[in-house]
Amino acid sequence: MNSVRSNSPLPHRRALAGLALLLGALGCGGSKKAADDPSAEPAGKSELVWKDKTRQQRMDWMGTQVFPKMRAAFTELDSDRYSDFTCQTCHGERMEMDDFKMPSNLYALSRKDTLEKARSYDAKTTEFMLGTVVPEMAKLLDTEPYDREKKAGLSCFNCHPVEKD
Repeated sequence: MNSVRSNSPLPHRRALAGLALLLGALGCGGSKKAADDPSAEPAGKSELVWKDKTRQQRMDWMGTQVFPKMRAAFTELDSDRYSDFTCQTCHGERMEMDDFKMPSNLYALSRKDTLEKARSYDAKTTEFMLGTVVPEMAKLLDTEPYDREKKAGLSCFNCHPVEKD
């Protein structure tokens, strides 16, 4: 078999970048359960609620359910900005060292006038977060979006750090 060599490193870099992206996407999710594995959880619905899952079950859930849905949502919002969406996009470069704890390195939000300040910074992304990410993540993590009256549920601050005064 003859191979054609190119002096340009670009095809090799593209191949390596593609491989790195694939490995990153697969590596985030813990073990890979086959679709025909009877112990695998059905798509979109978990038999166990998030708080009752083991670490491995959480890793599997993040890899099979959360990551694909969030990657699709973010790339639909802005395919250029999020073309390289990985687990690190939300969990940060130190995610393994920090044991995937949130909040991470995301944009820090103000505790005072949170939504107003976020909208003035980036209205499109704020509305996307409120209308798409928070409700979907709440569902995936077996909770509800934040309710101001109950002071409970998934809020911006579950993922975003608080701005330092």
